[in-house]
Amino acid sequence: MTPRTLWTIILKIFGLFILLQIFYPISQLIYIVYSSISAAELNGGERGYALVGISSVLFTESIYLFMLIAFLFKTDWLIDKLRLEKGISEETLKLNIHRSTVLQIVIIITGIWLFIDSLPALLKSLLAYYQNINVFTEFKKAPQGGWIIFYLVKVFVSFFMITSSRLIVNFIERKRRDKAVQ
Repeated sequence: MTPRTLWTIILKIFGLFILLQIFYPISQLIYIVYSSISAAELNGGERGYALVGISSVLFTESIYLFMLIAFLFKTDWLIDKLRLEKGISEETLKLNIHRSTVLQIVIIITGIWLFIDSLPALLKSLLAYYQNINVFTEFKKAPQGGWIIFYLVKVFVSFFMITSSRLIVNFIERKRRDKAVQ
């Protein structure tokens, strides 16, 4: 394994963790939009605070998206710009694990971590909704409704990561393979 391959694996692992972090600002965006709509319905509330909140969350999401693209899909460019190979004198490193195997293990572990993180929150939201089912006659008016959907999506994404890790690795590695063929 060359030093460049090792840095590629490390950067793609960081990219997968950044992928998980993208979900948290999305939940904040959903909450800001929902609360600003509720405040506007009640008293024609201030929309300036909502616009500031939405713009800050969108700015954060754009930074995460840039980092995600750089770490997962532009790793060669990132290695060149950061000069990560500089100072490593050895041409090959002795590791007998293939890059795709390491990525698959990381995706499975990340999926398990995401599942463990989101399942209790989903169950808590479902319990709170069930306890207040007499108060809220419609699902969309319940404060837990948006969170139930959000946590349900996180559970499905984590389940997909665990069961389809090979498909995700093939998607990540496709660009590298296309580049090697040319």
